[in-house]
Amino acid sequence: MNNGQSVPFDPLASYARLSERVENQGRDIVDLRSNMNTGFRNIEGAVNSLATELRGSSKTQWPVIWSAIGVSFAILLAVGSQALAPIRENVSDVKDALSVVVDKMVTQAEMKWRTDRGAEDRLRTEAAIADIRGGLVPRAEHERVWQNYDQRFADEQRQIDEMKAATASVYNQRDVIRDILERLDRAEHRVPPAP
Repeated sequence: MNNGQSVPFDPLASYARLSERVENQGRDIVDLRSNMNTGFRNIEGAVNSLATELRGSSKTQWPVIWSAIGVSFAILLAVGSQALAPIRENVSDVKDALSVVVDKMVTQAEMKWRTDRGAEDRLRTEAAIADIRGGLVPRAEHERVWQNYDQRFADEQRQIDEMKAATASVYNQRDVIRDILERLDRAEHRVPPAP
């Protein structure tokens, strides 16, 4: 993680690191081989000098032989453990790196499942779009319907205007005022009822 963000997995960088480790292991093995050859030459020299010394003596020097074998065995164990420790460590690092790579890999079965799932989703989407398109009414048809509504509203408004005009011509304001005046005159001339 870097500043709260996850670092994306880079297979090329992992491969480069693994390749560098393998090359370093190769160099370590070459160095180990040369060190072991030098050690074996030293042991060979010591054994040859011991053998020469033992040939010169008539009695077998068992304690010297056993101590030489013990020293040689100890040297071999030390050199072997020093050689194997980095190899084991690097092998474990390589195993860890490979497990990370394997964990991040997508299997062929998963890819097939994802592809099949994508195809199913695409078919469902296309079917939904076809249903939507099938239910759509073209804009031109909507405009015709809207023009018909506008025409009806205009016809109804014309009829209302005609009715107002006809009503206004039959009983206009002058007639209303005359009726009111006549009522007033009648009310003034009426005799009040007796108490």
